[in-house]
Amino acid sequence: MGEATGLMRIIRKLALDEENNFYLSKSDSLAEVLFRSLQSVSFAAILIGFITLLGSSIGLMNIMLVAVAERTREIGVTKALGATASTIRTQFLLEAILISLMGGLLGVILGMLAGNIVSLLLKTAFIVPWLWIAIGIALCGTVGLASGLYPAFKASRMDPIVALRYE
Repeated sequence: MGEATGLMRIIRKLALDEENNFYLSKSDSLAEVLFRSLQSVSFAAILIGFITLLGSSIGLMNIMLVAVAERTREIGVTKALGATASTIRTQFLLEAILISLMGGLLGVILGMLAGNIVSLLLKTAFIVPWLWIAIGIALCGTVGLASGLYPAFKASRMDPIVALRYE
């Protein structure tokens, strides 16, 4: 502000004892309004992301429960051949995590593709957000683990004799 005032006084050829015949205004209030709006948008994005994650975890759990129901006979045969409950639990947990990670990887690829297209249209450089990619992949793995727990425990607790009779 001091530099701008001095420059304007020189441009207007004001003497040292003369009052300023101009006014300098700051856009701090405009910036403050924009930052408040940005905070609201950020909160809405986080809320939408959380709801989406919750919905996808419920969907993945339902997919895994259907997989357990459809593979009841296979689980029975596996247990009859000597597989332990932890082996079956691990198999279903790994499947759920793998499905979730594949979705996360697809999201990263599509996001990078969209980012590159936007950067080409705006003629700017594209920056790869490695930290956010790592956080997203880790979150997908966590969602897969959480979604696969109940179906995995359900599959591991099946009685092999009942499962072999299942049609």
